Amino acid sequence: MTGKLTYIDALALKPHPEGGWYRQTAHSDEQFFDNTSQDARYHYTSIYFLLDSTNPSHFHQLNHDELWFYHDGAAITIHCIAPDGNYSHVTVGPDVLNDERLQFTVPRGTLFAAEVTTPNAFCLVSCVVAPGFDFRDFTMPAKADLLREYPGLDEVVGRLAD
Repeated sequence: MTGKLTYIDALALKPHPEGGWYRQTAHSDEQFFDNTSQDARYHYTSIYFLLDSTNPSHFHQLNHDELWFYHDGAAITIHCIAPDGNYSHVTVGPDVLNDERLQFTVPRGTLFAAEVTTPNAFCLVSCVVAPGFDFRDFTMPAKADLLREYPGLDEVVGRLAD
């Protein structure tokens, strides 16, 4: 198995504001006016995204759907809080015979975070956002705000909010 540092170097990944490391790998050739964002957006964008057991992706929210595709390493757990407040989680990884998925879509407007729960492990995924990702469509609520809004989720919010 290729190691975390090898991927970070070979794929020229850099730190992501929500946690982990990333690099944009593709976007559509054309842009269009997106009514949700009220601005021009690519039809899609794609990144490599690497997390490890000490660097989770903190709770954040996007205006658009985000598709996750497993590539290598340990499984990753994606924690979701739907707009109606319902919590769920899914595991993205290679063990499809034990309820892991090779891909997963986080619906727009969902608060979500991701973590590698296997000690001393990493996970490499690709994430595709459609319409394309733009930091102006990204929010990362403060931990105190999330704890106040979702009191039944203290453990997961406390661990994965920044």
